[in-house]
Amino acid sequence: MRPYLIPSAVFVVLVAASGLSRADSPDPSRKEAADRFDRGIHLVDSGDLSGALAEFQRAYALVPAPVVVYNVGLVYAAMNRPVDAAHALQKALKTPEALKPDIAARAAAVLREQAEKIGQVALKSNVKEGSVEVDNVEVAKLPLPGPLDVAAGPHVIGVISRGYSPGRKEVVVPAKASAEVAIDVVPIEGLLGHIQVRSHVPAADVFVDDGRVGKTPLESSITVAPGTHTVEVRRAGYNPVTRSVTLQDGAQSELALDPTIDKASLSREGGYLSVKTSEDQAILTADGEELGLLRGPIALPGGPHRIHVERGGFIPAERDVDVPVGGTQNVSIVFEPTPDTRAAYVSGATSRRTWSWLTVGLGTVLAGGGIALALVEHSQLSGANGDQAKLNADNADSVRHAGGLCDPAKDPTTPYEGTTLGAFCQARSNSATSAVNSDQTLQTVGWVAAGVGGAVIVTGLVLLATGDDPHKYDEKPPEEILGGWRLLPMIGYSGASLSAAHTF
Repeated sequence: MRPYLIPSAVFVVLVAASGLSRADSPDPSRKEAADRFDRGIHLVDSGDLSGALAEFQRAYALVPAPVVVYNVGLVYAAMNRPVDAAHALQKALKTPEALKPDIAARAAAVLREQAEKIGQVALKSNVKEGSVEVDNVEVAKLPLPGPLDVAAGPHVIGVISRGYSPGRKEVVVPAKASAEVAIDVVPIEGLLGHIQVRSHVPAADVFVDDGRVGKTPLESSITVAPGTHTVEVRRAGYNPVTRSVTLQDGAQSELALDPTIDKASLSREGGYLSVKTSEDQAILTADGEELGLLRGPIALPGGPHRIHVERGGFIPAERDVDVPVGGTQNVSIVFEPTPDTRAAYVSGATSRRTWSWLTVGLGTVLAGGGIALALVEHSQLSGANGDQAKLNADNADSVRHAGGLCDPAKDPTTPYEGTTLGAFCQARSNSATSAVNSDQTLQTVGWVAAGVGGAVIVTGLVLLATGDDPHKYDEKPPEEILGGWRLLPMIGYSGASLSAAHTF
């Protein structure tokens, strides 16, 4: 598909004409439309176009406006449903003045693109009343005013009329051209019955009595004549599953038919799905079958799949994926935590960060105090008048025959300052030596404390660097939440609105 902008969430009246926000709006339908708008944006961004379309359609039902149906048309275009896209865009362009000029021009351009993918079916039948189905979906009533618009490609055309056995034929419709099909139905006794077929496997062909009626998921039940019918669901890469059902007049039956993967055929019919998640220990379910913990790429049959990924404490995520035959489909999922998980995470991360800073602070105080002590003692020890200088002076004064006061050659019993000369000199030497030893010990303690403080600082910084970010799960700005979407203000006939644009 050629890239184009999908303002898929253009919803009405996020801001009313009076300037009130949706929270202030007295109209609950407008608030619901805005809420569905928000959900629709998230679903489109996550790849769930089907879910987004349902939200958008409900919003349009609540507050119909051209700008809304315009976006519905663009989502249909992204889903490769050109007929539905064209109808929605034509409806939006009936009042082009309600759209901004660039939006109206874009709607017209996409409408032309979709028209290139549409063909027509000219139907002839032997009955004048009844309904016409395309791929088991009723699209019109008989008599038809003209040919049916359908997407180019293969289709099953059906005619359902009371009192007749349903008639169906396959036809391949070329783009921008017409295909003719004639369906003559056969009268029957009794009332038509209905078979509801449900399957977790998408895009599988559904056959009734060897005639294809459509693909899963079927939007409606299959209309059949009373009697016994064989229903089969087939898809490449799967083992087909078949059931027989007998219907009385007007009866209904529901069948759950889930083909199982044919592992032997995966080498030629399969590919790989690689899912990367923001949290580990995630469990993958594909097409309703749990495949266990994600440990690496998963082999699946080629084609579309609906996957469900869950992890305890987080909101499960669903995606529509298309696995290429012989290739790998990569999917990235960012889990949103539940409120309880978010609160517990923030509390734990904040607590760790607080203790980390306290550790850094304690280390800083310890290192600073140790350095200060070491420098002070170094000054006390090594200064010009420091303790080491005093000890050196005392030692020089005690050299034998040098003539100093404490010269050992002098008589130590000589009286001096209330004691003897020997006692005085010994006390002076002991005091100087003790002071030097004390200075050296305190200096060592200071440097050790500085080292320990440095180690504590490093520990605190490591705790900070390796700790969780308390803001990891904070609400992100809209452009980050939407993964590249841009919010655009728009003015419609019913008031102001916002549109989100994204390149597909």
